[in-house]
Parts: sequence; C-alpha cells; structure tokens
Amino acid sequence: MKAKEFIGMKVLNKEANEVGKIADLAVNLRKCLVDKIIIVEGGALSKKYFSVTEKDIAEIGDYVQLKLSEEDIFNLSKVEKIDDIIGDEFHYKEFTKKTVISIDAMKVGKIENMVIDPKECLIHNIIIKTGGAFNKKYLMISDTDIKYIGDYIILKHSFDDLEERIVD
Repeated sequence: MKAKEFIGMKVLNKEANEVGKIADLAVNLRKCLVDKIIIVEGGALSKKYFSVTEKDIAEIGDYVQLKLSEEDIFNLSKVEKIDDIIGDEFHYKEFTKKTVISIDAMKVGKIENMVIDPKECLIHNIIIKTGGAFNKKYLMISDTDIKYIGDYIILKHSFDDLEERIVD
C-alpha cells in the first residue's frame, strides 16, 4: 500500500466506532519502520492527536480497525501538535519534500511516496519522482540505497548507475 493512500483513512476502535483519521506517520528510515501512526480526532477547532503502533492494529482494509477500546483510546496521551508526538523521527509529510541526490552530487529527484505495510509498520520501498512536469519518471529505492539523510538524501549510487533503474 502506498503511504498516501493510508493517510486519511478512517480509524475505528474495537467496538466499531470511528475515533479519527490517519493524519501522519512517524518514519524511522534507518530501521525501515513506521514508528508511530498518528491519528487526529475532533473537528477543525478542537483537533487532538494521538499515536498507535503496529501492536494496536487489528485489521486494515477500507478502514483501520484498532485493538483498542473506547476507554483505551480515552486514556492515551493526546496533544494539540503532531510535533509533540513525532520526536526525532521524520514526518512522512515532510519527508516527501526531500530532494534526493546521487553520490556524485547530481539531483535525482524528490521523494514522491513510500510503499508500506501499515499493519507491520514496515517501509518496503521509497518512490522518487524524477524528470519534469511533462516527463515524469520514477525510481524505487530501499533503505540499503541510502548513504546519508539530512536536509537532503544522498544515495550510495552514482547518477549513471541510477539512470538504469528509472522507469516511466
């Protein structure tokens, strides 16, 4: 499943009551994990965020069903800002804005999406969009392709080596 499809899904407690929507993911790319799934509850003026992990998920289909009861969710720590939950991990939404460059300092593209298994909280691949608006192409990488993560993502491969892996 692509992360963009997962974000926004409705979340149900174990009693089948809606408790919110998936708002964001806390990503630990070095471990190839989604550390936390951030859920938003409430309306536009009273948003509160809380997080769950893979152990709290019962099933994922058209909805995300949690193993947690209404009381369990009520007792979770809730915050008004996502940053108070994320900590040192990356926000998925911020991560997708990062520019990717090759080991020889050539721009490869920008993070477009991730292929994830939300029930196991695993990141299988990262999708990089390359090319211009009329010439979009894509490159799939895994955590083993990444050398450094900072303001940019630096891959272990030269631009010429990566060109062979780029597809329409």
